[in-house]
Amino acid sequence: MNAQRKQEEAADFEARMVGLVRNALLVAGHEMGDEGDHWPVIKSTIKEIDKDYEDLQIERSVHAEMKKHLYKQLEKMEAELEHLPTETKTEAAPKLRELREIYDAFFSEADENKLIANTDEEPMHIKRARAIIATLEADDE
Repeated sequence: MNAQRKQEEAADFEARMVGLVRNALLVAGHEMGDEGDHWPVIKSTIKEIDKDYEDLQIERSVHAEMKKHLYKQLEKMEAELEHLPTETKTEAAPKLRELREIYDAFFSEADENKLIANTDEEPMHIKRARAIIATLEADDE
């Protein structure tokens, strides 16, 4: 499966998960009652989760544009390197290699098996969402 297809499937999955969390929060709210002071908390939590997801999409778009732009710039600099005087080339080549390594490290795919979620530092709205959804699970038992 190519990388583009994999990214599209991951984005679709993430969008479905955000929708699932939103719906679960709404269901939990209705289970607590159609009227009440829990609704501002639930609506705020949904809004913050939506904002997090929107921010993530924007950040990914910015990174994609940077990846293209920086790649072109690195290609230009590498092409110009051979036209430089020897002394300048000797000085610039290691710096350009370092830039290429930084580029490759920043834009390479992360190994998902090595990613560890740090739940101790979750934002408050994520903790609230977990607690609200947990009330649904408690009611089912």
